[in-house]
Amino acid sequence: MKTVGMICEFNPFHNGHKYILQKIKKQEPCAVACVMSGHFMQRGDVAITDKYTRTKYALLNGADLVVELPTVYACATAELFAQAGISLINALGCSHFAFGCENPDLKILEKIAGLHQEPEFQKHIQKSLFGSSGINYPKAVEKAVCETMQFDVSPLLSKANTILAIEYLKAAASTELQPIAIQRKAVGHDSALFCKNFASASAIRRKILEAGNLPSAYMPNPVPEDFVNPADIRNLENALLFRLRSMYPEDFSILPDVSEGLENRIFEAVQTQNSVKEILEFVKTKRYTYARLRRILIYALLNITKELQRIPVPYIRILGFTELGQEILSNAKKRNALPILTKVSQGPKILSENAIRILKKDILASDIWCLAQKTPKNCKMDYFSQIVKI
Repeated sequence: MKTVGMICEFNPFHNGHKYILQKIKKQEPCAVACVMSGHFMQRGDVAITDKYTRTKYALLNGADLVVELPTVYACATAELFAQAGISLINALGCSHFAFGCENPDLKILEKIAGLHQEPEFQKHIQKSLFGSSGINYPKAVEKAVCETMQFDVSPLLSKANTILAIEYLKAAASTELQPIAIQRKAVGHDSALFCKNFASASAIRRKILEAGNLPSAYMPNPVPEDFVNPADIRNLENALLFRLRSMYPEDFSILPDVSEGLENRIFEAVQTQNSVKEILEFVKTKRYTYARLRRILIYALLNITKELQRIPVPYIRILGFTELGQEILSNAKKRNALPILTKVSQGPKILSENAIRILKKDILASDIWCLAQKTPKNCKMDYFSQIVKI
């Protein structure tokens, strides 16, 4: 049976996610393996519910296997996020990978992805980054694509899911994985609209965190108890400020995404501002997106360095599976591509030294995430939580 991989966050799992999983399986019989972020997200935020709860919803609504995208890569740039996710999908033995986006035209998406391999295209990007305009990387890419393809692709590249789709295609170019692009249903990424039974994950999070409501019409069969103790990045404000005030420019300089003296600007902000919001506003310029700056703060909180992020994905960590998911795992074991981890206690026995360093960040991320919950919980979630079996 064909196996399709999918990189995701499911923060939280909603009807749009269910629609994509169902759409994948309607095309032809297949098993779906999800590579899911754990407790920290790619845009510098925390997951609203724990990774095991999100795994449960995924498995109940079309996924067959959920493995964790290690924290080191889950809160990385779109490029590294995609590379790590695709490497895990490939290690699992998938034949295809799927993604949802606003424009599922693979010809255009593959054309844009291919441009990144051309030296002239890279020169366009560098010129925009370091020229007088001083724009940020996403805008520099958008400008280079428009100049190279000679038509306005701004509406396309302004969509976060399209940016990720292009990164997935770039990462998969060196593999035999075949892409499947699926049109997003009803609302776009980060949309504030609630349309029929569909809403974006960000709109749902706002309802839960700010209004205290569970918008159950937009989620498949939610259990209210799963959302009574949501996590909110704002609950980590003091912990983050303590960590930042304990750091010096040289400490910031070894964090991913920090270059060209940005460490000095961040240090000055930390020394003169009294909240995370003020720090971000102080550092923000046209060159740096808020998402990039929020990621840097997460790197600081978890002590994730450039050197650590350069380590290739070293293991497959299982969060949950169905019977079909067991078949995927059985085939992955035969491939012997990466060690398969079912318990963190196995780590010292089967993982390399570098793999253990990556795993320790997953454990730390879970422990700190517990402090972001409305009512903080104890450490050791990764040791005591059971794999979800459906």
